[in-house]
Amino acid sequence: MSRLDVLEAALTAVLGERAKKLVRDRGELTVTVAAADYIEASLLLRDHADLKFEQLIDLCGVDYSSYKDRAWEGPRFCVVSHLLS
Repeated sequence: MSRLDVLEAALTAVLGERAKKLVRDRGELTVTVAAADYIEASLLLRDHADLKFEQLIDLCGVDYSSYKDRAWEGPRFCVVSHLLS
């Protein structure tokens, strides 16, 4: 089992229903959580012994109103946080 497999299993177990989507691509994991779960999920990612995401390396906002120059279905804004464990 690779380190990424172990991390993916830990994220799934710790975040549970808070993880609306988990994508594995290019050696990275992307987790999507609802805005209402953002704070709680962030604290779990930081404080849980199996995760320890202790460094925020990037934080940005995304406006999907003109994403790929076509109509967008879904929330207009999102927050993207890049974390290191």
